Amino acid sequence: MSSRIGTILLIGATSGIGEALTHRFHAMGKKVIVTGRDRAKLATLAAKLNGLETRQLDLADLASFPAIVTQILKDFPTLDTVFINGGVQKCYDLFDPATTSADKIIHEITVNLTAPNLLAQLFAPHLLALAKSGSKSNIFITSSSIAYIPLSFYPTYCAAKAGVHTFTKCFRQQLGFVSEEASKNMNIVEVVPPYVDTGLDHDHREFTVARQGGEEKATPPIALDDYIDRFFASLEKLEPDGSFKKEIGVGFGEMSAGLWRGAFETVYEQMGLTV
Repeated sequence: MSSRIGTILLIGATSGIGEALTHRFHAMGKKVIVTGRDRAKLATLAAKLNGLETRQLDLADLASFPAIVTQILKDFPTLDTVFINGGVQKCYDLFDPATTSADKIIHEITVNLTAPNLLAQLFAPHLLALAKSGSKSNIFITSSSIAYIPLSFYPTYCAAKAGVHTFTKCFRQQLGFVSEEASKNMNIVEVVPPYVDTGLDHDHREFTVARQGGEEKATPPIALDDYIDRFFASLEKLEPDGSFKKEIGVGFGEMSAGLWRGAFETVYEQMGLTV
């Protein structure tokens, strides 16, 4: 894995999984650039990790993306890996309008689906150019295990993450159409986490636990450190040609992605498509 990643940009890296990934990649000696919405959190992270580069980016501010991406690529022309992470999760009742609003639903779709789509599009030409030149390049995009097996508590979150899952498949197909040779050097990886103990569900965890019948029946989250250890263990398991796996899932995430491939991969193979 180490030879495939030299300089990595982590988008959405000031808390939860993104922050934990930042610490691990930095400890591995990679050149790490991180983005986040909160300038103070970025400064705190930079103070802890010597040499860390930070850039402010709000995933809800779509109009700011082109200028920010252009500047990042100008500042770091050897950037070979982009990791699109971050997101928001809301819990609401479709039959009770008082539990959400149009603005909240739009914001959740914007951050979880529209933003990753646009960012991937903006970084794609740079990563493709590297691949065409013979260098390795990678883009990781985080979906979720409940993109595959949705839960009623999170109607918009599940739908948006299912969109991310589908987007990565389309992205990979297009890469094959553009350049078969470059597709050997550029990896498009869907990251499929299970339920991890982060602050993502802080506002509604008690509610969803109660809906599942209490602590004894509710699905428990896995510890963040455990997830990160297992993610990196999977990341090291390269394909025979040295590529990353198309999906990197842990626990329920690995099972979900495996079920999808077992059911649908052969359909695409019959159409001559790589997914």
